[in-house]
Amino acid sequence: MKPLQKFRAAAVGLACFSLFGTVLAAQAPSGAANTANATKAAKDKDETCRVSGMVVKMADGTPLKNATVKLENDSDHEHIIAAKTTADGRYELRNVPPGRYKLKVTRNGYVEKEYGQLKQSDPGAMLALSPGQQKQDVTFKLIPAAVIAGRVFDEDGEAVPRAMVVASREVYREGRRTLTMSGFAETDDLGQYRLFGLAPGRYYVSAAQRDWGEVTGDREFTATSAAPGEQGYVKTYYPGTPDIGRAAVIAAKEGEEIAGMEIPLKQVAVYRIRGKVFNAVTHKGGSEAYLALISRNKKLEWDFGGGQQVHKSDGSFEFPSVVPGSYVLLAYWSDQGKTYSTQQKVDVGDGDLEGVSLVIGAGATIPGSMRWEGRPSLDRDELSVSIQSVDLSLMWREPSRVETNQQFTVKDVGDGDYKVSVIGLGKDCYIKDTVYGETHSADGSISVSKGGGEHLEIVISSRGAKVQGAVVDKDGLPAAGVWVVAAPDEARRTNFRLFKEQTTDQYGKFDLHGLAPGSYKLFSWTGIERGEWEDEEFLKPFEAKGESLEVQDDDAKTVNLQLIEKKRTANE
Repeated sequence: MKPLQKFRAAAVGLACFSLFGTVLAAQAPSGAANTANATKAAKDKDETCRVSGMVVKMADGTPLKNATVKLENDSDHEHIIAAKTTADGRYELRNVPPGRYKLKVTRNGYVEKEYGQLKQSDPGAMLALSPGQQKQDVTFKLIPAAVIAGRVFDEDGEAVPRAMVVASREVYREGRRTLTMSGFAETDDLGQYRLFGLAPGRYYVSAAQRDWGEVTGDREFTATSAAPGEQGYVKTYYPGTPDIGRAAVIAAKEGEEIAGMEIPLKQVAVYRIRGKVFNAVTHKGGSEAYLALISRNKKLEWDFGGGQQVHKSDGSFEFPSVVPGSYVLLAYWSDQGKTYSTQQKVDVGDGDLEGVSLVIGAGATIPGSMRWEGRPSLDRDELSVSIQSVDLSLMWREPSRVETNQQFTVKDVGDGDYKVSVIGLGKDCYIKDTVYGETHSADGSISVSKGGGEHLEIVISSRGAKVQGAVVDKDGLPAAGVWVVAAPDEARRTNFRLFKEQTTDQYGKFDLHGLAPGSYKLFSWTGIERGEWEDEEFLKPFEAKGESLEVQDDDAKTVNLQLIEKKRTANE
């Protein structure tokens, strides 16, 4: 190589080395940056919290091993911190971010307990953790769960195996008393059942023969109508009545095992529903479709009237032993991961119901969009829209994902009435309007009919009002673990999603977010059930004791409350 070429090559090499070194210097953090990062990491670690304590038996203080202690963040439902207790009953939850939490303990054979619960009926207190706080010696004293046991038999005194036995408790849901299932069991070959893990309380216990998946046959080969006066077994409540109004309440105390609760199944006049299912997707009879008969009775308890699979090639079906009443008859069929369905309201009187026709086909495709007022705010990675049937509350539908362009599509929606909700909204958000086609709905109710699929727009504001404050009892002391409720003015109280509630923390403080503009009354109670405030009759005696509040978007107000102590009756 010539000298000039050597010089040029060396110069190029030096330049490349210099550039490479410059790039490395730019990519590598400086000593100051390293120090800053280390300082931030140390600060973040210093700001995390720790919660520790013990779980013991209430009766004698014996440590309980293998109890699960769980922290649930009030605003982050995706991350849960949990630990098991050791042989000495101790637990420790480390590296907990500051925030507001529910702290719960569960263990087999014992009743679940929340931090701040003085009585089992209390809601529990929020646990507020400030940066770097070490919350030690948080002890939970668990009480043993109750058991209700007995036997189910027919009118001949013979055991009824595989009967479904349910323990139900009264709760409030959207302003009315209803029953919710607290435990269930299946009878063995001797007709015996055992309902365990029950919290102290008052229960209705019912039994019913299970007919889901059972083969249902015609009474005769010619499939003639049922004979007049046909009798059949129906859901029966202890001590032996199909009428919930005449059922006896079983009061279970902590750790009590109540045996001998015998339930004789009752026969009543029953009728049959006959019809055919046609599958518009395959253009054949609806064989292999599934049918469910669900009561439309809204008085107390969701009731499943039975189910079956259609086996006949022409899609014909029959429901035997149907008690007179109003029902929703649901037919659905799945193929390649998609579910097609249809539903029809039916009424059974004092005779068989013939000629019911159901057509399964692709439901409506509903295109939709989100419209934000204010900056979008999420409490998780993405939003989704849920459309759930009003009549078929237990028929769960997969939520539809909202894309980055705020568009979404809900597919295969059958005819019926639905409630629309949004999953993943930030705590300051509220749903301002739901518009389906030309119809506006304040509470998210929409009605989808044949040939539906109109555009669904959900208007969301991220500028909901905030109200914080503290609650004191009659002695002026902080009231921990009590309900604080913002109830909308009387004209809007049928829109239940306007209610905002929270329990106070260990200092008696509360922090409500996402209130829609309007007038409210703020209350704080002890000795009431969750949701009891949605009953207008319940609220009437307390109207004068509530603190009036008017809010607009972006408001931040402070209101201090005096605790209302509601005395429980002997039956509560």
